[in-house]
Amino acid sequence: MSHARMMKLAIATGGTDHGRSGLSSYLHALLPRLRRRIEQAGGATIALGRRADLDAYSAHLRGAERLVTRDAWRPAALNALWHLGAAGRAAARAGADVLLLPAANRRATMRSPIPTVAVVHDLAPLRVKRRYDPLRMAYGRHVVVGALATADVLVAVSDATRADVEQALGRPPGSVRVIPNGVDNERFTPATDDDARVREARRRVGSDRPYVLYLGRLEHPGKNLLRLLHAFAESPARASHALVLAGADWGAEPMLRAEIARLGLDREVRLLGFLPDDAVPGLVAGADAVAMVGLYEGFGLPALEALAAGRPVVASRTGALPEVVGDLGALCDPLDERSIADALARALGDTAYRDRARREGPARAAARSWDRAADGLLEACREAMAMTRRRRS
Repeated sequence: MSHARMMKLAIATGGTDHGRSGLSSYLHALLPRLRRRIEQAGGATIALGRRADLDAYSAHLRGAERLVTRDAWRPAALNALWHLGAAGRAAARAGADVLLLPAANRRATMRSPIPTVAVVHDLAPLRVKRRYDPLRMAYGRHVVVGALATADVLVAVSDATRADVEQALGRPPGSVRVIPNGVDNERFTPATDDDARVREARRRVGSDRPYVLYLGRLEHPGKNLLRLLHAFAESPARASHALVLAGADWGAEPMLRAEIARLGLDREVRLLGFLPDDAVPGLVAGADAVAMVGLYEGFGLPALEALAAGRPVVASRTGALPEVVGDLGALCDPLDERSIADALARALGDTAYRDRARREGPARAAARSWDRAADGLLEACREAMAMTRRRRS
């Protein structure tokens, strides 16, 4: 077996929120596929990160080597610093041939003695003002961008993110590889009203009403949830549907609860908090529509999962969402509450559109798979190794 096929791959788990975000869904899907392919080719896998991060993916790491960072590096800022200066050296000491950074827009590295492949999901600090606190904005705008420039191979999860990375780094068009996210088409499927998954989802929602679902972290201003609340309050959906917000709190929940009370939406809006992974497919399949109206998404995985389940998607016409949903999305201007309300009305009331989403959504979603993503990432890792060998020869 050739050296090009055999590799010892180090995978950093930092920046994926201990398994509680969209980035964690990405790693949950790809870790077992990457490890299986590498082991079948005679290689090996190393996972490195904080204990909490490694524990979140323990089911996918059987047989893989683990490198646990010291407790001193647990705080987020120090953990980012460790990745910048030490992740590559730690992977090299463990005998890794290449380092994969699945969340490089949060945890990048510099001066790595082994080749690096950096996956960028978005460059939100360059697109959304005051998305994070000033320190994190500065880190994203300056430190991350500088570190990405040192990666051997850059990967973006969408064409929109690719364009952002190329512009930020002054790279020519097409120099960043695009490997789109996938969807689990066995878990996200259309369902009937009597499906056990849908019954459980409605029990979890705690309302007899049909519902519109937002799936993601509760974050302001990036996820644009205040405008979604206002649009829902002014739309006919308020009289017929519940609005369900499902996701971990990233600082916006107190603001959202106050606005829900001010708008008199206490009975119509449900905040479910973070949900276990096995609860999500049923919640998506049971929704009348899924709403993703963030100011700028680097991909928008819940939109693809909604299509796989044949559900209409209310989506911003900014960022990567238009390329993910295509003409199966009810697109809106995320800065215009009336536009969001009109898109909600279309998603819930346009029978022809809803029928088309149910018929064509699963096939569109099936064109993107996690298996293709895993194959693409391994090819990127081999390319990074080959580039390094050519530079040294």
